[in-house]
Amino acid sequence: MLCTQFSETESPRIRHIETIIVENVEVAEKTFRLRFAAPALVPSLKPGQFVMLRLTSGDDPLLGRPLAVYRADAGSGIIDVVYLVVGKMTSRLSTLPPGTLLQVWGPLGNGFAIPECDHVVMVAGGIGQTPFHTLAEELLGLRNFGMKSDKMKSGNGELLERRVKKVSLLYGARNSQRVSCMSDFRELGVAVHVVTEDGSEGSQGLVTDFLEPVIENAGLPKVVLVCCGPHPMLKATFEKAKRLGNLPCYVSLESPMSCGLGICFSCVVQYRDDAGNMDYVRTCVDGPVFDAYRLQW
Repeated sequence: MLCTQFSETESPRIRHIETIIVENVEVAEKTFRLRFAAPALVPSLKPGQFVMLRLTSGDDPLLGRPLAVYRADAGSGIIDVVYLVVGKMTSRLSTLPPGTLLQVWGPLGNGFAIPECDHVVMVAGGIGQTPFHTLAEELLGLRNFGMKSDKMKSGNGELLERRVKKVSLLYGARNSQRVSCMSDFRELGVAVHVVTEDGSEGSQGLVTDFLEPVIENAGLPKVVLVCCGPHPMLKATFEKAKRLGNLPCYVSLESPMSCGLGICFSCVVQYRDDAGNMDYVRTCVDGPVFDAYRLQW
């Protein structure tokens, strides 16, 4: 089940491949985990990056769809993405059995660059937990391998170390039926806090209501926030970060995009440059991870 490379973009790190679905299973209500072989993509992947997926059968939908890399295994070359069924592309994708061909290009985007800190709090809503599994692996010294130790050797002999004292995940969903992948994070050693709108699992309310208690209860001085999910949640998390002492805050945007390569300019957002001037940048190549303090909210 190895993927076959049939073309390459101008960047030596981005590959355009045709591969096959290894597994496609429902993990929660309308939420699926898709697994495919992509050994050409895995070596250059960074936490927070994404891939573009396109169906090979037919031309409807014609364009690919961006999906965050949820998990990647350096040994097998297998990549997992987790997606919510919301439209034509994901509806068709959810019906495809193992062995079906897919077109994939990536890795795309800039990923996370977390400054030195003690505690990283990941805030996610809906399907927003998907960029955070690889990030948690790297922060805890487990990148790609799932080993439960503070220090370990990667496949190329590089010594990886735990970078932070604690990683927390505040995850919000509509109800218990929509909660997905939390056991994966707990197995890594992430402190998971589930919040549902109806109280059917975990606490009841909005994830941002519980941000301050999670930070205070940890009692660690240097805190960094990362968040992904609906725009109102991102904005509310950023406002909390400011009120809590201008905590560093990074957001992974879920902007619609067509190419993923910066060609079509369909995913632009307003962003402040180093000189303080507001300009438009492309989520696919300049993001999807941005400093929340520079975005135009």
